[in-house]
Amino acid sequence: MKKIFIMLIITISAIASVNAQSSRKQAVQKPTNVIKQLNFTIDNYGQKNRQSYSVTKNPNTNLLELSEKIAHFSFSKTDVNQQLNLIREAFTKDESVGYQFKHIMPGNNELFNLNVLSGSGKSSNILNIRTLPEQEMWYMCCKNPANPQLRDAYAIVWKESENVCEGDIYMITSLRPDLFTKNMTSSNKTFKLDGVMGYDLKDTLYVFYMADSYEELERLGNRTNSFAELKRLAETDPEFIGKIAYMPIKNNRFDISVNINKRMVGRQRNVEPDGSLCRLWMDIDMVPGETYHLVVHNGFVEYDNKYERRFGRYSGHSLIGKYASDEVDIETAPTNEKEEIPTQLQLEINKKFEIIRENLSMIGTLYANIREQMEQTLNNGGKVKEWPNTDVYFKQIHKQNELLDQQIESLYETISNQNLSLKYRVEIHKGALKGFSDQNNLFNDLYSKYGNLPNTGIKCQKQISQLTEKYMNKMSEAINSDQ
Repeated sequence: MKKIFIMLIITISAIASVNAQSSRKQAVQKPTNVIKQLNFTIDNYGQKNRQSYSVTKNPNTNLLELSEKIAHFSFSKTDVNQQLNLIREAFTKDESVGYQFKHIMPGNNELFNLNVLSGSGKSSNILNIRTLPEQEMWYMCCKNPANPQLRDAYAIVWKESENVCEGDIYMITSLRPDLFTKNMTSSNKTFKLDGVMGYDLKDTLYVFYMADSYEELERLGNRTNSFAELKRLAETDPEFIGKIAYMPIKNNRFDISVNINKRMVGRQRNVEPDGSLCRLWMDIDMVPGETYHLVVHNGFVEYDNKYERRFGRYSGHSLIGKYASDEVDIETAPTNEKEEIPTQLQLEINKKFEIIRENLSMIGTLYANIREQMEQTLNNGGKVKEWPNTDVYFKQIHKQNELLDQQIESLYETISNQNLSLKYRVEIHKGALKGFSDQNNLFNDLYSKYGNLPNTGIKCQKQISQLTEKYMNKMSEAINSDQ
């Protein structure tokens, strides 16, 4: 089977393999009182030089993944009671809107932080909200009305003194940890590195780089030789976030466990006493569900030869090497194709497939959300004809299919411009046709089960039918052009 066709089939299969993760028993509402009061506080008492606002969107789907609005405020003594009572009242009024609510009074030793996810769940940041026992805190989490994969978090914390009240406000929209954490733990397998440091060494810390390809690993590794700079990149640079882990040495042992769902490459590197990164390192093929045993000595390492023969350098499947590329499925990809694809072109094709796969995964989740919403509607005695709370999903499917069409066209253009064989161009359209046909089957299943579709669903199904016809015609044209 052709390499590109294998990649496309694996990518298209993402639509049917995604399961719903969340429950939606009622219409999504905003905490209007809380939003109004927090914005009023920021506008009238916020310190402009201590405010921050940022927005992050998925580069492939253009959907919002993270919005952070953080502001410091200060009340004078004359305004304290009135303003704080208005804030308390706002949270109390909107308590029923949220699915998580918390109030901590001054004197309580409990501290509180918020886990913020972005980057399709791969990037995680901890916001320290309540840091002192003297602070009072109000916090609530709500479903995002525009995107079921997001949550809206609102928090305010303050400390009163004799003459002033100072605090911070957090208004955060981010990916839902309950969805993405569950997805990662249920679908991925764990790669483990079990390391032993020889007694001829006095190392205290190793860093571990992770990448999808050897080329990416080289880019990460060559960026800096300073551990301080690497830590900064790991926290702020999108290319590094989620790709760097730390392995402290304890009792001459070090280890790491990483959940991955495909082959990756890793690099183990020592942090020198002066804060520089060692000029020598160890590169490892990372395989889901496997453990690499490594012993490090002064100037050399003891490889895990059994692992290397089965999965690494001597297996024929290694991603480490001059001509390596980030295969979608290294176990089944052919190695004896007559038509060789240049490495740089293969990398470009792989990148486009990754974008398509991510989009299809999003679409699959949206279909699963629709099915779950309808099941809950029936279980709660609702009427099928109303299709409550599903318009947002159908509209997003319509938008993502527009992007998917553009992404497939871009992939086809890349293949065509390189004058590759007709078989590749045909397989692209065949795979696209299968993807849209699968979606059309999902709509047929919905109609068969519930007897009707909402207007947004009808519009979405019409779009899919048009795209199915488009790629059917394109495949026929490609085949006929060679006759």
